[in-house]
Amino acid sequence: MNEIPSQDEIKAAIEGKWFVRAAALAKSSAVPLSEVKDLRKKALWQMTAVFRNAGGARVLCEEYGVSKEKAEEILRKLAEEQKSKGDTKTLEPTYDHASGKYLAFEDWLDQFLRHWEKLPTS
Repeated sequence: MNEIPSQDEIKAAIEGKWFVRAAALAKSSAVPLSEVKDLRKKALWQMTAVFRNAGGARVLCEEYGVSKEKAEEILRKLAEEQKSKGDTKTLEPTYDHASGKYLAFEDWLDQFLRHWEKLPTS
C-alpha cells in the first residue's frame, strides 16, 4: 500500500524530532522540495552532531545525493549557526567509541570526513 503521508504525520515526526522519518515522509508527499531539503539538513545534523553516528550519516548522504564536500559544507555551516545562537551543547566533546576519546564536534567531523570512503553506504 503506497499511501501518501498526511501533513499531520509529517508534523508529528518533526515535533518528535524524528527528522530522518520526517524527511522521508515529506519526500513522498506534496511538500515543497525546499522543505524536504531543510528536513534533510536537520536529519543530517541530528545524525552527526546529536547522535555522532558516522555510518548513519554516510548512508543519509548517499540516500540524499550529498557528496563529501557538500556534507562538510552543510555541517560546518550548521555548526557555525549553533555557535552564533549560543547553543553549543551538541558541539561539546562526547565519547567516540571508534577513537576511544572524547571529541568535540569539529574533531569528530574531521574524523568522519577522513574515514568517509571506509564508511558503509547502505
